[in-house]
Amino acid sequence: MTRHPRSRLCGGSAAVEFVLILPLLLAVFALVFDGGRMLADYHAVSKSVRGAARFLARTEPVSAGCTPRKLDNAQPNVARAVRLAMTGRIDGDLASDNLVGAWRAGDLSEAATGIQVSLDCLNTMGAVAMTMITVRARVPFHFGPARALGLGPDFSFSVAHKSAVTGV
Repeated sequence: MTRHPRSRLCGGSAAVEFVLILPLLLAVFALVFDGGRMLADYHAVSKSVRGAARFLARTEPVSAGCTPRKLDNAQPNVARAVRLAMTGRIDGDLASDNLVGAWRAGDLSEAATGIQVSLDCLNTMGAVAMTMITVRARVPFHFGPARALGLGPDFSFSVAHKSAVTGV
């Protein structure tokens, strides 16, 4: 059996092709990994913001008139709701129990957490005003492996949930 003389010339072509494709495969893997992480963070924030809005809707006292206003995160019920949104528990530890890696706030202020709580009025049937509680969270997301490869900018996503205030 004789060998074809060309086979010696094509021996390393598979290795060269692999080296050429490897950066593309790594970039796709990094983007898929970070995309999954972002979706998981979004889902966790969405569920926690919904829980915080429901908690406040049942604990915030109902007033006779509806006046739209922004609630201070230092108020006791609002502070509990912010902890609930950030950690998944009303008494969660802000230093270690955060649901999302970007939330590393030592205080509960809106500037530190990105969580804003407000009361809104919803006019139904023309005259009846229903008080609605709105919890909004703006969460920064930092790409990990994709950013190391020079892909994917840093950005933030927002989640909001409204719930009718039923009071205590």
